[in-house]
Amino acid sequence: MCSIARALAIFGDRWTLLVIRDAFRKIRRFSEFQTSLGITKHRLSDRLTRLVEEGILDKVLYDEKRSRYEYRLTQKV
Repeated sequence: MCSIARALAIFGDRWTLLVIRDAFRKIRRFSEFQTSLGITKHRLSDRLTRLVEEGILDKVLYDEKRSRYEYRLTQKV
């Protein structure tokens, strides 16, 4: 797959682009993304999972007690 087609496959929908935008704005926690975007939990979870799988975001544990994670941009971006 060429690089343009691959990029469109990852970033090709509105919500994914908005998640990336917010990540550049230092939004890192699930609830912060949801508040900022007004997106459903299911859709946000789907987009974050895909971005982690593609190596765009890292999922980092920040609260062991409650199993809470942050999402941080990787060097791949």
